Amino acid sequence: GSAAVVGVSQDTWKPGSSMLRALIRFGFSGPLYPVSSKGGGLMGLKVYPSVLEIPGGVDSVVSGLPAALVPKLMSECALAGVKTVTCFSAGFSETGEGDGQELERQVIDAARRGGVRLLGPNCLGVHHPAIGYTFEAGGARAKGPVGFLSQSGGNTRELILAGARRGVRFSKAVSYGNAADLDETDFLEYFADDPETRVVGAYIEGVKRPRAFLRALRRASGAKPVVVLKGGRTEAGNRAVMSHTSSLGGSGRIWDALCRQGGVMQAGDMGELADSLIAFSCLSAPRGRRTAVVGIGGGASVQAADDCEKAGLLVPPFPPELRSELRAFTTRAGTGIANPVDTSPDVYWEPALYQETVRLVSECDEIDLVLVLFACVQAVKRGVEELKRQVEAVLDAGRAAGKPLAVVLTTAGMVEAEKMAAEVQGQCLEAGFPVYPTMGRAARAMNHLICHSQGRGL
Repeated sequence: GSAAVVGVSQDTWKPGSSMLRALIRFGFSGPLYPVSSKGGGLMGLKVYPSVLEIPGGVDSVVSGLPAALVPKLMSECALAGVKTVTCFSAGFSETGEGDGQELERQVIDAARRGGVRLLGPNCLGVHHPAIGYTFEAGGARAKGPVGFLSQSGGNTRELILAGARRGVRFSKAVSYGNAADLDETDFLEYFADDPETRVVGAYIEGVKRPRAFLRALRRASGAKPVVVLKGGRTEAGNRAVMSHTSSLGGSGRIWDALCRQGGVMQAGDMGELADSLIAFSCLSAPRGRRTAVVGIGGGASVQAADDCEKAGLLVPPFPPELRSELRAFTTRAGTGIANPVDTSPDVYWEPALYQETVRLVSECDEIDLVLVLFACVQAVKRGVEELKRQVEAVLDAGRAAGKPLAVVLTTAGMVEAEKMAAEVQGQCLEAGFPVYPTMGRAARAMNHLICHSQGRGL
């Protein structure tokens, strides 16, 4: 389809021009029309004085106009046969003031009279990599299985940018703001049926239609995994919600019950939301909770076992026959083979030994999933190429295992270690294995995988 951006100016950092620039840089595949009453040209495109003067009409409009001008634009869009309008502008019902609330009513009245669907106001809109449509050109152009809906534009942008680095790839992501027309229920219903979407993430502050939302939540979670981050769970957070998107958040207990009834997983923050979406994107569900931990360093391995069990996983002792096989090539000093496999960096530096360890552990009938920890700080002195060889050996074993495997790359905040982790992360993601910065975060994401497979929310 075609798109128009209304409210552009020669100041390319103002909202309208910023949106236009993002669409151009991201490679929007359809006809693109800038609109400004001043006309002229911008970024190599002809600027039209009104949506009514665009030849052949336009399918969707993005508005960067001030709030007071949006009702008139909606009337013009109705006359022009526009299907959808995304309203970036703030200054509507989220202000809590009568003027903003009245403006929002006028916008909705004009949209409904003209048969136009409205996204927003007070939102960023849609990120759709397959057609190059976005408000954030820094996101990954490759499409993927994740559908994301969010009341917060900032959180949507954060997940898109974090996703570009961490391997979250989107079918579509939607920032819908005040939800004056299209709301969270509409988008949940859409993603439930969308064949391009295999997992759904959501940031939700409040719900416009609770009963319809619960029906949509149940339907979506029956079709695919759904992970939700609730904004405004505390009293202070709920007050902030009212000034952000004018939503009524509801109590934490009511929300928890809603999620349990809907069978969805809950994330505690944006990091955990991204962690879970990566897990669902890359891995099939484990058969159970029995986890093998393979890693370097005594203290790290002990903590890793604690982190796994705190997250709801089990770290059972290996059976005697597996320990015997591991002991055949593992020296006794500085190592442990009971689970976690707690290895000295000097003993286990050979990639072939990592590969054999992961192979044996993965083949054990009493293990359901494997978490492999690489301490990048310890790898710095030997260099990134050596670390890559180690990791590739583990990934080879993981490919053959037939069981979920995730990689943990710890850095202790050391700059060189973080650079190494970034390089190795790309290696893992390309091979289809998720990567986490701590064992605790990996374990919580694996727990979400399991909870979904067992048909219960968390």
